[in-house]
Amino acid sequence: MFEFIKPTASGPATRIAPSIPQIATAGCATSGSLLRRISRDERGATAIMTALVSVILIGFVGLGTEVGMWYSERRAMQTASDAAAVGGAFKIYKDGKSVATSTVETAAKKDSKLNGFEDLVNDVTVTVNRPPTTGDNAGDNAAVETIVAKKRATLLSSFFLGNEVKISVRSVATVKVVKVYCVIALSPHDEAALFFGGTADVLLKNCGIIVNSDDADGAMTATGASVVGATFADVVGGIDQSNNADLDFGEVNTGVDPADDPYADLDVPTGSGCDYDGVQISSNQSATLSPGRYCNGLKILGTAHFEAGEYVIVGGVFDVGSQAHITTDSEGVTIFLTGSGSDYATVAINGGADVNILATTEGQYMGIAFFQDRAAPVIDSGSPNKFNGGSTMEITGAIYIPRQMLTFKGGNGTTGTCTRIVAYMIDFTGTSGLNTDCGYGFGTAQIYPPVLAE
Repeated sequence: MFEFIKPTASGPATRIAPSIPQIATAGCATSGSLLRRISRDERGATAIMTALVSVILIGFVGLGTEVGMWYSERRAMQTASDAAAVGGAFKIYKDGKSVATSTVETAAKKDSKLNGFEDLVNDVTVTVNRPPTTGDNAGDNAAVETIVAKKRATLLSSFFLGNEVKISVRSVATVKVVKVYCVIALSPHDEAALFFGGTADVLLKNCGIIVNSDDADGAMTATGASVVGATFADVVGGIDQSNNADLDFGEVNTGVDPADDPYADLDVPTGSGCDYDGVQISSNQSATLSPGRYCNGLKILGTAHFEAGEYVIVGGVFDVGSQAHITTDSEGVTIFLTGSGSDYATVAINGGADVNILATTEGQYMGIAFFQDRAAPVIDSGSPNKFNGGSTMEITGAIYIPRQMLTFKGGNGTTGTCTRIVAYMIDFTGTSGLNTDCGYGFGTAQIYPPVLAE
């Protein structure tokens, strides 16, 4: 029943109640009142709605709690997967690309276990793919893909997600493997920019050859009974093989892009004047030489020991006689060939010389034994820089003659942990020989440590 309040002009408001038809019997009045109360009572509906909403809220709270737990575990799994991928890739870095995939897989799963997720334990699976099956590194045998997955039973979130969920993470680590060239001929156009003749015997272990010349007829030329072996040979132009020349390359590629000069960013140390001038060590002398600027060449006929450091030869010839003996400190040396005008130093190591030169082992010239100034005039014929005549040599490091021909001629037996030759043109003739192993390079990295790529 509704009541209305009406004020009067002379007094307080009076309550006016509308007339209501009266029910004849008391019993009927009671029934009507009960029906009206029931029609207005919403307490049961509220309880039902509260129950339904509570179930949904509890589900969402449970889902939020479990998702937080899953996220935390997923981060731990990602750490394990990353470690596994890097661990597998490290085996490639350490043992080379020929390492067995099973060895890589074992290493990867070991690192995953060390980080709390062991394959086939506690519903964990660790999958190792080499090469990866998907992604940017698919098919790359120097890359390792790991997938760590785990099944988790659901709790309150089962209302939405069923009885279990699967958490999965993926990682890819790769080892950057760069071709290492033991012999680089820089001339862009010359025929026979790299030449093998006579009975030259050249064996390049774990490294290869590149010839930048685009001469189609014979940028690389092999004649006579020369024998050449290398892991690979890349030639911008063509190859001319004639007579009984034996070329044994694991891989041959022509029409490739030329290689960059690996030492183009380096220059001869600056300086002026002379610390020493016209130094000559006679055949009956022994001397210890110190770093510095040597003007008008350096001639060694006897025994010379080089202290560690930089030797700048300004003009003339670094001339090693047939009976000379040369050694260096264990920290190594770099011998620079420079000058001015038409007088730039060259090198001549002659037959019978006993030479043991180790390139400097630290600093910007690390790994370089001989370094010719790029300002020297171009000489593409003759023998301006030569290693001749049956000399017993061990040069560990690079011989860099970027503007002139470098000649190995006549019974040369050059060996070394890694001898690298970078020259404008290179000529192996006579009974020359070069036997070198640059499995891990010297002063230049060819295999970079593994990094996460995906």
